[in-house]
Amino acid sequence: MLVVIASFFEKAYAQSENKQITISPGESVQLNAFSEGTTYYVWLRNNEVIENATNSVYSVIKEGIYKAIAYNDYNCGSVLSNSIEVRYSKTSEKFTALHFCEKAKPTIMELDIGVSDLIWYSTKERNVSLPATTLLEDGKMYYASSLSSEVSYAVEVFMDACIDIAIQKEIDKVKVPYETIVNFTISVFNTTNIPAINVIVKEELPSGYIYQEHQSSAGIYKVAEGIWSIPKLASKAQENLKIKVKVANKGDYQNQVSLVYSEPEDFEIQNNVSTASVNPLGIIVHDIFTPNNDGMNDTFVIDSIDNYPENVLKIYNRYGTLVYHKKTYDNSWDGFINVNGMLNKNERLPPGVYFYNLDLRSDTEPIIGWIFIGY
Repeated sequence: MLVVIASFFEKAYAQSENKQITISPGESVQLNAFSEGTTYYVWLRNNEVIENATNSVYSVIKEGIYKAIAYNDYNCGSVLSNSIEVRYSKTSEKFTALHFCEKAKPTIMELDIGVSDLIWYSTKERNVSLPATTLLEDGKMYYASSLSSEVSYAVEVFMDACIDIAIQKEIDKVKVPYETIVNFTISVFNTTNIPAINVIVKEELPSGYIYQEHQSSAGIYKVAEGIWSIPKLASKAQENLKIKVKVANKGDYQNQVSLVYSEPEDFEIQNNVSTASVNPLGIIVHDIFTPNNDGMNDTFVIDSIDNYPENVLKIYNRYGTLVYHKKTYDNSWDGFINVNGMLNKNERLPPGVYFYNLDLRSDTEPIIGWIFIGY
């Protein structure tokens, strides 16, 4: 049988049924769990597991309903113990609990309870005031008196409000020709149980990309400013921004995204920046040519194709039939069919849309697109 007792004011209360314990804000009560053959315990507050609480004794400073589970050497758990509800007693003081992030190193100045003329003390007797630069401590009660009224205040501080927002950027294609459309996906994750507001992400496109359009799951993305504003990022939530761009013929292709602001502030900065980029193949596929022997645009031209001497070009009609095939393409095709077995081999194709498959044989996926033949 697993049983929990509470030790308070040098008294012990053995519990076989649920019990309520009343303490004053800033005071504590010690809970003790007992079960034979137990290796370790797991404590719960309001049915949520309390981290790093595995001993038979747990000191409570927060209101809530506490229970325990006992585990033996085989990691077999007992049934839940009886529950003990800890409540704060009514006080003549106005009591508030405030939550901070320890990494922010908050001070007395951050104790904001909506009253401006307060003097803060470390004890209930209010004998010696605290300097404004005093660092706040986790689980500590701070006391204040108003200069303009006789109202007293008490604030309990908890250092459990650290938020972590992670940024990730991905691109759907890396090795592509110039003027290819690619898509960036920027993801913002709230990895904690603390909601965030006014999240600001910087996503400014470098000169190597020409903006086309975007979609966001939340907030507003202003292209000219390169700023994505998210009014609210719920706990454990993810929001995405997708940006479609065209790869320019020159420029900076390293695209960086970063978190610049959030409330509360994110001090886990190691995952606040992410980058992605294309590796341009240095070629441009011209999608229109007019083989009418007028000396202008008479052949299908792929700029810088000579940099890939192992290339293979295939052209298909709209029915998927291969009409042109050439290894080491050299910008010489003028619209004639050259595939063996075709009844109209060596004849010029009629005007219209055709599809190409260009394999550069350079550890990249084939480049697929369409061209238009006109006369």
